[in-house]
Amino acid sequence: MKKYALAAAAVSLVVPVGALAQETVVVTGSRIDRSDYDEYYEDDQSAIGLTRTADYFVKPIYVNSDSREASVRKQEVDAMLRALIGRAQAEGLSLVAGEYKLSPLTIATMDELLSYGRGNRPDTSRVKLYARLPVGGKFKGQDEVDEAITAFQKAVPVTGRSYIETGSTDLAIDNPDQYRGAVVRAIADESKRYAAMFGSDYGIEIRGLDSELYFKQASQTEVFLYIEHSFVIAPK
Repeated sequence: MKKYALAAAAVSLVVPVGALAQETVVVTGSRIDRSDYDEYYEDDQSAIGLTRTADYFVKPIYVNSDSREASVRKQEVDAMLRALIGRAQAEGLSLVAGEYKLSPLTIATMDELLSYGRGNRPDTSRVKLYARLPVGGKFKGQDEVDEAITAFQKAVPVTGRSYIETGSTDLAIDNPDQYRGAVVRAIADESKRYAAMFGSDYGIEIRGLDSELYFKQASQTEVFLYIEHSFVIAPK
């Protein structure tokens, strides 16, 4: 299971909230063999943090071609991409692209956001993008998202030997670092509650609040944000 961090000193990932443009970040999570109540939990993650509903479902879409000539493959992928983008705009479906931070995908931004790589088979070219759908409304879970995207991709016309594949549906949140303060408050509240169990003669020291903000999938529609920390309860 993957987890992601926003480092307080990592300029490439963290921007002051006041200056932060709308920025969507993918949160992946794979299920593990546990009971339903903790199937997304990792042994090394902090237990105290913030759980909130994700902003979006995101589903990877791969546009491929397995024609013999590389130049032909690129032409076919480009043609299918243009058809896919046009159909998405007509249906009001949001497409985004990027390796980590997702930006709106249009015909004008294709060359900037998409990179052509090899597919799963020899002599195959592919590009990766995402369908982004808001959590809630008619999309209450991943099943509804999968059904909608399956119907959408079947309607996109094929060019030559081009074809579409999809990946597993993940979650995404906008500007995750805006929740750092709420995570710190959750840690403070919980640690004070623990300290109170020992009586008024005891105080608490919290360590690690200046470290990374992690986020991971907590359920089909929720993400869990946390800071790896520790606290010590001792006599005052």
